[in-house]
Parts: sequence; C-alpha cells; structure tokens
Amino acid sequence: MKKLLTILLFLGIFGLTGCVNYKNEFDIGNESEIEIVQNGVKLSFKENTLSPTGATLVLKNDMDVDIQYGNPYEIEIKKDGEWRKINVELNFTLPAFSLKAKETVELNLNWKNGYGKLSSGNYRIIKQISIEKEDGTFENFYVSVEFNI
Repeated sequence: MKKLLTILLFLGIFGLTGCVNYKNEFDIGNESEIEIVQNGVKLSFKENTLSPTGATLVLKNDMDVDIQYGNPYEIEIKKDGEWRKINVELNFTLPAFSLKAKETVELNLNWKNGYGKLSSGNYRIIKQISIEKEDGTFENFYVSVEFNI
C-alpha cells in the first residue's frame, strides 16, 4: 500500500511539473514610442517559418555601409489602431554582430519562453540597428516586420 501511494504521489508531482504551461495571455502596456525607420535595412520572414512560438527573420542590409545588430528584439501588439508594448521579462546574451553592406543574414527566434504562444492578433517584431559614424559614435534606428497570427 505504501509503495502504491509513493508511486501515485510521484506520478502526481511529475505530472504537475512535467507539463509546462506557456502563457498565452500577457500584460499589454503603454503605447509604443519606438519610431521605425527602415533606412535601407529590411526585416522580413523566411518563407514558411512563422509560427505562434517563433520564426526565422531575414535581415537585409541594402545600405553602402556595414551595420551592427544584436540578439535583443521586442514584439508589440496592435490594439485599437495603436502599437502597444507587451510587458514581459526577456533575457538576451549581448554580443554585437556586423552585417556588411549588401549582405543578408537569417535570425532564428523562439519567443515561447518570453512571450508564450501568441494568440491571434496583429504583431510586429522590432530590432535595433546601429551604424558607426566617422567620429566613432553610433547612430541607432529601429526596423520592424509586421505579422498576423
């Protein structure tokens, strides 16, 4: 009897911890203040990669200068005609990558652990891009790509 009770207890605990409950609802914050400036850099989706939990982005540098970018990105949602922040806690490693003029790179995103499985809606992914100026300082701007789930 003790053995059966121990097994049932173990299965109950395993069942509770074995099922990961990714959030499908999130806290929608204030209106976004991010200005999108494509500026010769384009962000798009690789064909047939968009899902409610991730996607592969294509970052294309059509400029005549190299650009820098990192791993961080944000997802915003459109509510009542306005882009709104989604309040989530995200963690990224912070290496900087360079993309030469006229080149393209693919970026694999998996937002399941931060944003969860996105429910139906109109979203956009935002990435910050930097260009090094002649004086050694950086000019930053944002690019985005919109999508529907």
